[in-house]
Amino acid sequence: MKDQNAQAAEAENSGNDASAAPGAQHEAPQAERPAPAAPRGAPALRAGGWMVPAYAGALLAIFLGERVVPTVDGLRYALSGLGLLTLALVTALRFATAVRETGERRAVERALAILSALGLVAVAAYFTTTDAGRNLLGVSRAAPELRARIEAATTVGWIALLVIATVPLFFGEAALAPMRRAERIEGRRVRAATLSGVTLAFAAVYSALFVYAASQLELKADFSYYRTARPGDSTKRVAESLTEPLKITAFFPQLNEVGAEVEGYLREVKAASPQITVEMQDRLLVPALAKEAKVTQDGVIVLSRDTSRETLNIGADIKTAGAKLKSLDADFQKALLKVIRAQRTAYLTVGHGEMNESTNAAEGRTAKNLRKLLESQNYVVKDLGLAQGLGSELPKDAGVVVVLGPQKEFLPEEVAALKRYADEGGHLLLALDPEAKVDLSPLAGAVGLTWKPEVLANDRVYVRRRFNESDQAMLVTTRYSSHASVSTLSRHAQQAPTIFPGAASLDKADGGDLKIDFVVRSLGETFADANGNFKFDEGEKRNAYNLAAAVSKELAPGGGDGKDKKELRAFVVADADVFSDAAFRNEPNIVLALDAFRWLGGEESFAGEITTNEDVRIEHTKEKDQVWFWATILVAPAMVLGLGLFITRRGRRASGRRA
Repeated sequence: MKDQNAQAAEAENSGNDASAAPGAQHEAPQAERPAPAAPRGAPALRAGGWMVPAYAGALLAIFLGERVVPTVDGLRYALSGLGLLTLALVTALRFATAVRETGERRAVERALAILSALGLVAVAAYFTTTDAGRNLLGVSRAAPELRARIEAATTVGWIALLVIATVPLFFGEAALAPMRRAERIEGRRVRAATLSGVTLAFAAVYSALFVYAASQLELKADFSYYRTARPGDSTKRVAESLTEPLKITAFFPQLNEVGAEVEGYLREVKAASPQITVEMQDRLLVPALAKEAKVTQDGVIVLSRDTSRETLNIGADIKTAGAKLKSLDADFQKALLKVIRAQRTAYLTVGHGEMNESTNAAEGRTAKNLRKLLESQNYVVKDLGLAQGLGSELPKDAGVVVVLGPQKEFLPEEVAALKRYADEGGHLLLALDPEAKVDLSPLAGAVGLTWKPEVLANDRVYVRRRFNESDQAMLVTTRYSSHASVSTLSRHAQQAPTIFPGAASLDKADGGDLKIDFVVRSLGETFADANGNFKFDEGEKRNAYNLAAAVSKELAPGGGDGKDKKELRAFVVADADVFSDAAFRNEPNIVLALDAFRWLGGEESFAGEITTNEDVRIEHTKEKDQVWFWATILVAPAMVLGLGLFITRRGRRASGRRA
C-alpha cells in the first residue's frame, strides 16, 4: 500500500515536472527578449515642447529691449541680446532634431526649422533699421527722401517676414503638440495647420502692402476726423494768377504726420502754377534758413515773394493741429493774398442800425462772419459814419463800401456822397432789408435800380425755421445768371441753393446808361405778399422776382494790363439777411458773398470754392429736442420690447404646433 502511494506521488511529480518543462522552455525565450524600445524620436519631441515658449519669449524680450526700454542701454542690450541668442539656439536645435528624425517626423521638423530660421532673418533685418544698423550700412548718410524710402521698405520687409514665419510656426506647433509622444504622427494634420497659418499670414501681409502701396499714390481719400482740406478752385486760381516767383517753405520734423498732410496740400498748390516752389525743411537741420525766416518752432509755413513774407502756424502735433488742417485752405489763401497783393480797405456804414452794429445773436442777425470773410480776402475793415465822411466825401482809400441792412433812412447828403463815390469808379455793396419798414429806394436809385419793399413768399419751396406760416418767407433759390459775380454758384446751381430770409425785389429804373445784370432770381412759385399774411391770396401773382443785381459802368478803359481801369461796380441784394451769420450756416450763402466781393474788387478770376472740413454745429429747436427725448427714452425701448415679445410668442406657437 505504501509502495503504491509512493509510486503515485512520484508519477504526479513527474507529471508536474513534465507539464512545467514545456512552460519553462516557452518562457525562457520570452525572458531573454529585450525590453521594447521607446518610440523613435520621443526625446526630440520632448525637447520640442519647450521650443515654442522659448521662441515666443525671445521675441518678447527683443520687443521689450527695443520698444519699452530703448533709452536704458544696459537693459536694452541685455534683453535684445538674450532674445537674439535664444532665437538662434532654438533654430539650431530644430535643425538638429530634423536631422535625427526620419519619415514624416523629419519633414515636419524640417519645415518648422525653416520657419524658425525665417523668423531669425526677420529679426536680423529689423536691426538694420536701428541707428547702429543705419550707420553700418551707410543709410544715415543718404538724402532725406532716399533714407525715408529705404527705412520704409526695410520696415515693411522685416515685419512681413516675421509674420510669415511666426504665424505658420505657431499653427504647426499647435497641431503637433497632442502627438509629441505618439509612435507615429499625422503629418497631414500638421501640414494643413501650417498651410492655414501661411495663408493667413500672406493675407495679412498682402493687406498691409496694399495699404502701403496706396499711400504712395497721388490719389487720396481721407475719411478720418482730422482730415485735411484740399486746395479749392479759388486757391488754385489765385496761384495761377502769379506772374512772379513765390517760395513756400514748410518747417516740419522729418517723418511727421502733420508735415505729410501739409506736403500733400502744397504739392497740389504747386501744380497750379510754375511760379511756385515748395520746400519741406527740418528746422533743426537748417538753422540758418529757419533764423532767416524767423521760425522758432515746428509746424510753420512761410510764404515769401520779393520783400513780402507771411507765416502760417499749423503745429506739428496731429492732436492739436487737427482743427487747423480742416481749415488749411482758407488760412493758406488768406496768407497767399497778403503776399501777392497790397492790402485794401472795406468800409461798413454805421449809424443806421446796420447789421454790422447788431448784437441780436439769438436770431443770428449779426455780421461777424462777413467781417471775417473780408479779412480773409486781405481787407482792413473800418466803420464809416458821419464822422468818417459819409455825409460829405468818402475816404479815398475805400476799396469797397458796404451798406448792410440799415434800419433807418439815410440822409440825403449821405446818399449823395455814396452816389458821388460810385460815379467816380467806386465799388458798393448794398444789402437792403424790407423788414426795416423804411424807405431805402434812394440807395437803390443811386445805382439805377428800383426797390419794391413787399416781402416775397413761397408756400411750396421754403426753409423751416419757426415752424409756422412765417417760414414761407424763407426763400430758397437755385436760379443764377452767368455773370462773374455768381460764377461759382452758376456752375453748381443744383447743388448750391442760397437762402433769402425775408427778401424784397429789385427792378431796373427808367433811363440811365448803367449796365445792369440781375444775377439771382427767385423760383417761379414766389409771390409778393402785399398784405403780409404769408398766403397766396387773390390778386397776388406768382413770378420769378429779381433778388440780386450786378451794376457796372466803365469810366476809363485803362492800359493793356488793366491796372488803370476805372469802373463803377455795385452789387445790390434785396435782402440783407442773406449775409447774416444765421444764413452763413448755409455754405452757398458764403460763396455768394465771396464771389460778390471778388467781383467788386476786380478779382473775378479768383472765383471758386474754398474747401473746409470744419464740423458744422448741429442745432435743434425745442420741438426737435422733445422729439429726440421721447424717441430715445420711450419709443425706441418700446419697439425693442415689442419685437422681443413678438419673436418669443411666435417661437412658442411654433413649438406648440410641432408638439
